[in-house]
Amino acid sequence: MTILVALLGLIALVVIHELGHMLAAKAVGVRVTEFGVGFGPALLKKKFGKTIYSFRVILLGGFAKMAGMEDIGTVERSTSERGPDTYLAKPPWRRAVIIFAGPFANLLAAVLILAAVYVAGVPTDATTEIEEVIPGSMAAEAGLQAGDSVVSVDGEDVGSWQQFQEALEGWNPGDAVGLTVDRDGEQREFSGELIADPENPDRAIVGVRPVLVYTRYEPLEALWMGAADTVRIIGLFGWFLGELVTGEVSFYDSVSSPIGVVGVSSDIASQGLQSFTRLLALISINLAIFNLLPILPLDGGHLFFIAAEKILGRPVRAETVNKVAAFGLALILMLFVFATYADLSKIFTGEPFIPEKGP
Repeated sequence: MTILVALLGLIALVVIHELGHMLAAKAVGVRVTEFGVGFGPALLKKKFGKTIYSFRVILLGGFAKMAGMEDIGTVERSTSERGPDTYLAKPPWRRAVIIFAGPFANLLAAVLILAAVYVAGVPTDATTEIEEVIPGSMAAEAGLQAGDSVVSVDGEDVGSWQQFQEALEGWNPGDAVGLTVDRDGEQREFSGELIADPENPDRAIVGVRPVLVYTRYEPLEALWMGAADTVRIIGLFGWFLGELVTGEVSFYDSVSSPIGVVGVSSDIASQGLQSFTRLLALISINLAIFNLLPILPLDGGHLFFIAAEKILGRPVRAETVNKVAAFGLALILMLFVFATYADLSKIFTGEPFIPEKGP
């Protein structure tokens, strides 16, 4: 079920991207002949105005088909042959608006998703009350239960989750520790050996998760925070690209095909709605940035040639566009094949899609 939810979420992000193109095209006077959800044979078709809306068999994204856009790079441009409501008949700035609207729709979606998370409430603190006891941990073996509140660690009083964590600093996995907890108004003593943190074997933990304190924000403040998060993530993505180019991070560990993305999304979806929505926002931002790379047939490639046309004062020759588009398509296909190979290798070897951090 979580895989289906993850897949539908990813499809929705692609449809939002294409919806951005369609709405911008209509706004600047370009005729959109068809807006489709999915690919392959159409299951449903309905025409509203000048646009056919279709729902197709293969639910892997969608498309916005604009009059005249299929002729880019194939024939010489002639406004009179295509009519005033076609893509190529429009001035460069209008075409740029149409192209940029796709990535912009994904960025806007990310801001709105993150804002919705802030409105619903985000964890800003934690109490000493136990929400969950990790199976096989010291807490589980000692008999701690959800609803217990930690009072002291080896005789040291703790009044907050931060103090509880600080009280455990300096302890090693295997050390015996005593805990005092409040259970139904009665203090009880428990003891056992600390276990190692799965993500950091040198760190000792008890094996409990706390009850979180959530803070809800007003819509306008949430929008501002969502926008700030989006800008921050864009900056981190730029930093990551730099690390990737310099070899500071592994290309094999960092790229993912749709297989890996759905796999990670499914895992995150099982952790709760908030985690999944945050991941969708992150994927939406990455989708926007990836599409802005100056490579045809990506949106960034189209924007590059629109800018070149503006600078040169004439359209770039069709032969040049075709060669660049062929190279870009080959590059994207190579990346897709490599990413798919990497994801399948991780599945067969049992490696996680996201590498675990070392100690």
